[in-house]
Amino acid sequence: MNLLIIYEHQLLADGLKVILEPNPSILSVSLLSLEQVSAQSIQSIAPDVLLIDCQQYHLQLANVLDDLSVQNTKPATFLIGGKQWFPNPSSVTKVFQMNNGLQDLLAELNALSINSSQKRISEIHQTPFFSKYGISLREAQVIAYVMQGESSKSISEKLFISVHTVNTHKRNIYQKLSVPNERELIKFVQSKFKTEYSYKSKN
Repeated sequence: MNLLIIYEHQLLADGLKVILEPNPSILSVSLLSLEQVSAQSIQSIAPDVLLIDCQQYHLQLANVLDDLSVQNTKPATFLIGGKQWFPNPSSVTKVFQMNNGLQDLLAELNALSINSSQKRISEIHQTPFFSKYGISLREAQVIAYVMQGESSKSISEKLFISVHTVNTHKRNIYQKLSVPNERELIKFVQSKFKTEYSYKSKN
């Protein structure tokens, strides 16, 4: 899941990044520095979720929203606080309050992250990625959970297999993809998926 955070409160953005990493790809941009951020950097993340921490109308933020609209990108849009100022209130997926709503926001983001990861792994099976690297369905399931930050023990419980079997799948995956560890596996799959998805969408 790719997450774009445009924030007014630094503490909120930092807290979300610490809690959510390493699962989503996160780009966080302060409202104060929004003018210096290139449209290309925002476009490159192709956000699945747009999280906005802003309490009043902001011209540069409105421009970013327009750019995303022009690209036909429709991320889930979450607001911290009210949506009275929002240019197009109907495009807001959900509004969360600054204090007691943050737990609900984290639960929503976690659910989206899991769904996004599972969806991408499923789509990988329909692309040249699957046949090229010979990733089995069980290995793809292990990859999906690794990309969600799950431990081998947690994966074993979710898939009803032993920790030893999970680790065997991981070793096989590393060998097939020529990566040394989980961190590199995540980077590899994310980069290859973007390439394959782009290829698939053009045809």
